[in-house]
Amino acid sequence: MAKIDSELQKQVDDQLLEQGAFTVLELLLATGRLAYADYESWRRQEIEFLDGVLMGSPEKIRAQIEQSVSYARSIGLVEQPQEFTAWHSDGPASNQPLRISAQADMHRLIAGRFIPAQQAPQMDLFFDNPVAALTNGIARALASTNAADAQRQLDRLYEIAPTHSDLAAYDRLVSALSHLGQPIEDARQELEFLLETAPTAKRLLGSQWRELLTPLWRQLADALKGQPFSADDPQMHRAFALAQAQDWAGVSASVVDEPNWWRQPALCLQLAQSGAFQHRRVESLTGWFALCWCAPAMAAEALSKTQQPDAGIGKAWQEFLAAEDDLADADSEDLAFAPGDFPAWMLLDELGLSRQMSIDLARTQTAGEEHYRCVHRWLEARRAQNEENELAERKALQANHPLLFRYLKSVVG
Repeated sequence: MAKIDSELQKQVDDQLLEQGAFTVLELLLATGRLAYADYESWRRQEIEFLDGVLMGSPEKIRAQIEQSVSYARSIGLVEQPQEFTAWHSDGPASNQPLRISAQADMHRLIAGRFIPAQQAPQMDLFFDNPVAALTNGIARALASTNAADAQRQLDRLYEIAPTHSDLAAYDRLVSALSHLGQPIEDARQELEFLLETAPTAKRLLGSQWRELLTPLWRQLADALKGQPFSADDPQMHRAFALAQAQDWAGVSASVVDEPNWWRQPALCLQLAQSGAFQHRRVESLTGWFALCWCAPAMAAEALSKTQQPDAGIGKAWQEFLAAEDDLADADSEDLAFAPGDFPAWMLLDELGLSRQMSIDLARTQTAGEEHYRCVHRWLEARRAQNEENELAERKALQANHPLLFRYLKSVVG
């Protein structure tokens, strides 16, 4: 068995379970290494090589790709090459395969599709199988948003295979495509339709499911402009629809445009995740800090999940939990950290962080926010070499949160 990071392995396993295949391209999209907007630009030939817009360290990205591919091969998946052509282009090169990378080995790694061996068709039988040809043709037509071609091939599938188990599912996907470009009269009905359609699209279209559903989610997001957020109905908000379309910049903008967003746990979490997918750490931490203060239990649950867009926040959370055990003693068994203390602890754990995270992020009077403000003021006084204020804030922290004070002493003495 190939050695692979456990979180990366789960990404591969989940994709295989959900879509019946594994592709590196889908992994890059799902983990935020590749923005879907950049993928679209590449398919429109506005970008020559896709690997040039991947986000993060090229060395780390390549290592993750190689690990995932090695793992896929080690569990018996069979590699199938894929070709990608330009979308909606009338230029002379529109039928030429697009290049993912100038490096041939990198191109192959990202372009490959890995499927279970029992699903890999014998090529001569595959090409002679009209049903397989039609189902693949329908999938290609749906992914390229060619409604007429998808319907034509589906009609033919009804004729030659009237008992095919996926006829109703393909019907649903063709119906979804017919929604594109049409005004949305009932946003809730459209939301429910898209949520119900997504699993079918992922199963039948594999890594190309986004080509069908992303424009529909964007269309719904446009229809939800001006819809105020409701904690009782969080999916009926523009930010949720944009998250399904992986428009992370749009998600962030929709969240911060909402009045008092920091009081809404769902919006805090969306900001934390959208910031992470954009590799904007301050934005992501702003969302996490607000979530810790307004919904501590929800924050603890979310931060404890092994799969995070930003692995660093999960690591910091585990260190925060471990610090409580390290600092406690027999005389202070009643002392403990609460999830709301995580932001203050992070300021102490990473002393330069307070230069990036404003004291004004703490907008209300929860205990966690009071501790955050106290630590922030202490750090400001320390940098300014204001010994009087520094001592006053240390005493305040010692009185109000002895465990945080112990951590402060462990960091700076």
